[in-house]
Amino acid sequence: MDRNKLEEKLQNLRAKLVWLETEEAEKIRLKRIAADMGDDYRENEGAKLVMEEHNLLHLRVFNLKKEILETKKRLIAAKK
Repeated sequence: MDRNKLEEKLQNLRAKLVWLETEEAEKIRLKRIAADMGDDYRENEGAKLVMEEHNLLHLRVFNLKKEILETKKRLIAAKK
């Protein structure tokens, strides 16, 4: 990839990360409230599903950050 495409990809990845960390995290927060998550959420099926979604969100954020880092490395290499 050339430099411009890498910079555009990096910008898109950062925008997606911001979206995940704000809007998607807020949706999960509201679901947690609606699922009535108490101290022992293991007995609550709705809460289990929300926690699974919460964990998947964190996995998506982690993978996105990893992809951003790899894109930055490729961009630095392309500048040389």
